[in-house]
Amino acid sequence: MDQKHQISFAASAPTKGVKLTGGRFKRAFDNNIRFLKGFDLDRILYYYRLHAGKPAPSVPYAYQSGHFECNLKGQTAGEFLMGACTTLLWQEDEHLRSMANAVVSEIDACKDEDGFLLPITREEWHTKEYPNYTRAWVTFGLLDAGYAGNERAFELARMMGDFFNKSDLLPYVKDMNLGFQGILANTRLYDSPAGVKEDVDVAISAYEEKWWLEQVIAGDHRAIYSHPGNHPHSTLLTTLEGYFDLYRATGNELYLRAVRSALAMYESKWQHVGGGINMCEFDTYWPGCNWLSMKHNYNELCSTNFWVLLNQRMLLLEPDNSHYADEIENSIYNVLLAAQVGSQGYHYLNFLEGGKDARYLDRCTCCASLGTRLVGLLPQFLYSTAENTVYVNLYASSEAALTLSSGDVHLTCDTLMPDSGSASIHVDSAAAPFTLKLRIPRWTPKHTVVCINKNPVLTAAPGCAHPGYAVLENVRQGDTISFDLSMGYRVTKYTGGEELVGKDRCALEYGPLLYAAMGPSVVHVSWDVNHPECWFERIRMSRKLRLKGDPAHEYWPYIDIHDEPFSVYPVVLPPR
Repeated sequence: MDQKHQISFAASAPTKGVKLTGGRFKRAFDNNIRFLKGFDLDRILYYYRLHAGKPAPSVPYAYQSGHFECNLKGQTAGEFLMGACTTLLWQEDEHLRSMANAVVSEIDACKDEDGFLLPITREEWHTKEYPNYTRAWVTFGLLDAGYAGNERAFELARMMGDFFNKSDLLPYVKDMNLGFQGILANTRLYDSPAGVKEDVDVAISAYEEKWWLEQVIAGDHRAIYSHPGNHPHSTLLTTLEGYFDLYRATGNELYLRAVRSALAMYESKWQHVGGGINMCEFDTYWPGCNWLSMKHNYNELCSTNFWVLLNQRMLLLEPDNSHYADEIENSIYNVLLAAQVGSQGYHYLNFLEGGKDARYLDRCTCCASLGTRLVGLLPQFLYSTAENTVYVNLYASSEAALTLSSGDVHLTCDTLMPDSGSASIHVDSAAAPFTLKLRIPRWTPKHTVVCINKNPVLTAAPGCAHPGYAVLENVRQGDTISFDLSMGYRVTKYTGGEELVGKDRCALEYGPLLYAAMGPSVVHVSWDVNHPECWFERIRMSRKLRLKGDPAHEYWPYIDIHDEPFSVYPVVLPPR
């Protein structure tokens, strides 16, 4: 147990020493850097300078209505710092660091004398989502800047935290617009080097809703879609991140019980195939509604961010439960990376029918903010460590320098995943023999033979039959571990509010990737849903699938679709 927490994690996530070397993760990571370098510092800092009475050249970011930066002034600084500074944990970039330091320096120069550092008046502070959303985004950005090496950023986050902890709006802050999401600003600040006990005390006194926790524990889905405080939203997931943090800080089992129950409810009734979260806001929802068409709001990228980071917390608490890593992988491939549009931006909603959301053109949305941060964190999801054990949770071409109780270990992973199931891990150096645990994903349908130096040493059960990790003891410097995870097809029949009478709509997955039938409107295809392996074949030199006997339709990985029309749940007619 550390000094701040009653409950310690059983494993640790790396915060340095992991380098992406190829594949889809590396491509996404590099695209994200180009996206971040496309920001204009004058536009990011416009309202800060205006607030301080300084010259403010250029114009603020204000795509169309300008909701995010113009109605929530200062949030874009938090967005940029989150993405840039998580990136700098893994890869040094002089230009990106210079930009991040400039943002921190200007926030510092423009803050009020009492440490208040949002670029708004005190009257505005009592309105909209400023105390919760904007404060959280800026706090997250400053903390990430601190972790990336800017110590002043920690001090600034502490100043804002001190101001908030004594704010006159605490008695009603959780009842403001989407107020419940503000709890995470306090718990993340507490977890940082700048954290103090008052952060936890205020998180509990200002945000805790015990009645809601009990409703979640009881499995009542109204807790998800009918929260009465302001308007329901899947950002309740970020509240669960905060409650998990409070569990670690206090040891109160009530918080963990609520998190476990909520995860089960989301997976049973609120999670789409591919990992997206169906619940969003400003729409009609019920358990299992599973909206598909573009007239509905669902699969918001913010929700996927909260989902991934909540599952990461659970994985570090229970490192041998690979279910959490499966959830992380599913959401990263089929929502996060599918939402990234090259270096241009991030889709806001990730529709499963018709086409993808054009709001990637707005680089300053909440979803772009969290998308760029989550891509910046990609190296952290690959590995974790505990005592003398290395866990390989996700497979991506990478190099990792990790520290165990027995000394340092350096690994190199080579793989083409998710496009191929083969992987090899070479132990470049190891101070002493160690235990290596390899995740066997739930999507692999067959037993996996694991070899060390080309010699078979164990056969791991399919992930779907026995979720877990293949355990290799006494792994040593110079060893090469190789295996090939077989990929198979999985079919999910659609149920929900957009069923078509007398017709089956079915989604197709191959390996870890979600696929979509290409074509306008509701696509109609014909194949045997009980034997998809007999009806699909890979198109040569491509990740696309050809439907046998149907030259008019192809299936593409959802991750590769940009502006083409498609249907993840086409109507599937029986073969003639």
